[in-house]
Amino acid sequence: MLEHVEVVEGIAHFRPRCTCSLVEAVDLISLAIAYCRDRRIPKLFIDATGLEGVPPPSLIDRFLMVEAWAQESKRLVAVVLVVHVEYIHPQKFGVMAAADFGMIVDVFTSETDALKWLTNASARA
Repeated sequence: MLEHVEVVEGIAHFRPRCTCSLVEAVDLISLAIAYCRDRRIPKLFIDATGLEGVPPPSLIDRFLMVEAWAQESKRLVAVVLVVHVEYIHPQKFGVMAAADFGMIVDVFTSETDALKWLTNASARA
């Protein structure tokens, strides 16, 4: 699926489209982060609205997913996700937990807002 990563003006764009479990979705995103890290692409935009069958994550799920993503990022990749509103915790718990791991990440429902944020983000925490 990573053959669908497109780099435009220094930002990798990944738009996975499939039916998968939460674990599979987390793994896909981990692979995309590693892909960017290995190629020294400092910014990753992920439109996850095309992932179907993924239940909204629990707080523990959110903690574990951002821990895995932070390990892949190694502080070298800033990530923004676009998801449906039901996947965003009201206080953005995952974003806060990721920051504790040294990862720069945010989540939005709007592609425009996500790209605006990512344009101004710096991967090095």
